[in-house]
Amino acid sequence: MLASLRTIAACTAALAMTCSTPLQAAAVGDGAAYHMFATPAEMARAGRVPSKGDMEYFGGSVFSQVKVVSVIWGPNVNSQTVADIGGFLTAIVNSTYVDQLSIYDTNLKGVNGKKGTDQKIARGSFIGQVQIKPKDKSLKLSDKAIRKELAYQISQGVLPANDLNTLYMIYFPADITITLGKSVSCQAFGAYHEAVSSKVTPSNIFYGVMPDCGEAFNELTIVSSHEFAEATTDNIPTPGSNPKYPQAWNTSDGYEIGDLCEGTQGTLTAGKVTYDVQEVYLNNIQECGTANFHSP
Repeated sequence: MLASLRTIAACTAALAMTCSTPLQAAAVGDGAAYHMFATPAEMARAGRVPSKGDMEYFGGSVFSQVKVVSVIWGPNVNSQTVADIGGFLTAIVNSTYVDQLSIYDTNLKGVNGKKGTDQKIARGSFIGQVQIKPKDKSLKLSDKAIRKELAYQISQGVLPANDLNTLYMIYFPADITITLGKSVSCQAFGAYHEAVSSKVTPSNIFYGVMPDCGEAFNELTIVSSHEFAEATTDNIPTPGSNPKYPQAWNTSDGYEIGDLCEGTQGTLTAGKVTYDVQEVYLNNIQECGTANFHSP
């Protein structure tokens, strides 16, 4: 989700494939709605541009202390992604990037009158990287197929068990196409995050989907930070343009904290390594952050 808040034209050429808007995916069989990391063409088709405004709370859950798992989808994922994404995720979960999200705690009543989940967002942990051997060997995957594969890999003990704080960040090889209804990865969207269930239950599975659209690694970390921040503050994102429980933090028209700041970037430094990350909208300053971050 890397579009400028102000105009689609502000997307850099390198990141043009990953400009975003939350959209109801057309003809999705399971009825889910997605905050898609949409391309400029998809944004133009939808006719929606993120409106600037504070995040509102709708009563849903956040991650108190997120536990991130990097899931490598088979043996053909980009070698730099395999080698370096774990280091990035290790850094971001234990960083000042997470500290800024504490303003989105949920010890309050939602704008819809819903009682909050009384959670405090704190730094989390990276619990490992797992290269799975997908049971589903298709090169064309639906979101439903990804959910089914995740559940299978968890049930077999290949992936760590799921709970209310576990986030599976999934990275795919370039030859796999992912569909959300009629929307196609790298044509209509560059990434998204979702939950298997619309209920706040320990059996839920939270995940981010990052297809390989040919982006450079620094672009992938920007995409990943966007999805990470939004999953942390709105881990059951449904529906896109009409926020309601069980959503957590959204604008009144359904945009998450990353959507309002696409194209605004900072850095995250961990030791001698510096990563690019996306800034997010912060209610306490009523604009996008401008910080550079560090870990630990």
